[in-house]
Amino acid sequence: MGHWPRVVAWVVLSLVLGGSSCGEDGAAPPEVWREDVAPAFDYALYCDAAGRLTGRYSDVLLVHRSEHLERVYADAQRGDARARVLFGQLEAQVAAGGEKLAEQALGLVCPSLPTCTVRWAFLEELIPSHEAGGTRLRHVLARSFEREARRKGVENAVLNAALSVLLVGSVLEVAEAKAAGAEVRTLAGGVGRGLSLEDAAALEARFTEAEALESGARLPAQLEALARYRPSVHQPPSGVSVTESRWVDYVAYWERRYEELSGARQWPPDAPPVKPPLKWDGYNAFRGRFQEALAFQGSVARVLRQDAGLARGQRHWLRGLEQPLVMENVGLAHEGRVSLTYVDQFVVDEASLRPGQTPSVHSFSNKKRDFKSMSEDVIDAHLAADAREALTKYGGTVEVRRPGHPLFGRKVNVSRVHLVYDGAEMAPGLKVKLIRKAEDLNVELHFHAPQ
Repeated sequence: MGHWPRVVAWVVLSLVLGGSSCGEDGAAPPEVWREDVAPAFDYALYCDAAGRLTGRYSDVLLVHRSEHLERVYADAQRGDARARVLFGQLEAQVAAGGEKLAEQALGLVCPSLPTCTVRWAFLEELIPSHEAGGTRLRHVLARSFEREARRKGVENAVLNAALSVLLVGSVLEVAEAKAAGAEVRTLAGGVGRGLSLEDAAALEARFTEAEALESGARLPAQLEALARYRPSVHQPPSGVSVTESRWVDYVAYWERRYEELSGARQWPPDAPPVKPPLKWDGYNAFRGRFQEALAFQGSVARVLRQDAGLARGQRHWLRGLEQPLVMENVGLAHEGRVSLTYVDQFVVDEASLRPGQTPSVHSFSNKKRDFKSMSEDVIDAHLAADAREALTKYGGTVEVRRPGHPLFGRKVNVSRVHLVYDGAEMAPGLKVKLIRKAEDLNVELHFHAPQ
């Protein structure tokens, strides 16, 4: 879909904040601030007489306690030496957090992950104040994040979302956020293929749907019992490295699911019921299959674009289309549904967009299935279920919700629904049978063997 960065905001920020003052490198658990009841303000809660931070998690608690934070910031603005030293340390640590956040979010393999967009819910908890002091810290974080993004020369949905939430979500001008984003986009031009916001949303939706159907073992749903299994990025299972990217993703996934179960995060009204997080082994296996499915989708998209580039009479997949435009992860709205569905590939014949003509639109649903160990009856059942799903999600009358698409905001009737299976190691005779059966199900079936 991630973003969802590769580590949630609280992991990065509390590592920097909580670790720097107490000499430990463990992240401050969310309960440190979630369960906190602020006492009467006193500088001694946070620092010594010179303003130097003291006490475990004192900085985390200070930025979370809005009234205390604003008191220190106001005193610093008035010239109080102790307050200036104290707030200056917070600024330095938050700036370091911004660099680490950009490092994690922009520097690894975001284009293939569903957890690429930044999970800012924890940031809202950790720095809840939108007054002058909180705004200052957000500004410092945003500028630090942006500088690191510039250095890397990367643009993706994480950066756009970060600047939007950090700047527009505060008292800073909307124009500043837009200008900052535009500047980074210019510097990043032509470097990599970052996730657009729409691609990130599509991956997120697909991940959520697939995870809900996963049959692997799960942790307890009751919050008190679940909390006993809270994972730490610094304490992976035996045989897993602290730097293992999938373990970091698992920690982010676990925390998000905890939020959803607790009601702290809104769950889409027509989404599958919220389930407790998968156990690590099940999540690891699931993520492997999910990555394979994403790779298969990308391979199908490349074949479709190659087919679109052929002369009209030479096309196999896109027969009859004059000027096919292939786009991935196009959001489609359906009458009576709240959430969008995201079609793997959406093809419109641009020649059919001329005035007075009815748009010719084709949708493609990709399914990477291992048919080798299945009987023909089981394969037929999968075909029937996959065809129904494709027609329901990607067929009929849909409203195109992908910004930048030539049909954006228009309702159109999907001309043809296609289903694409992984055809590796499948007997030619079985392929022919399934293609004929698919015709009876009102879908056009294709087979693709990734190279």
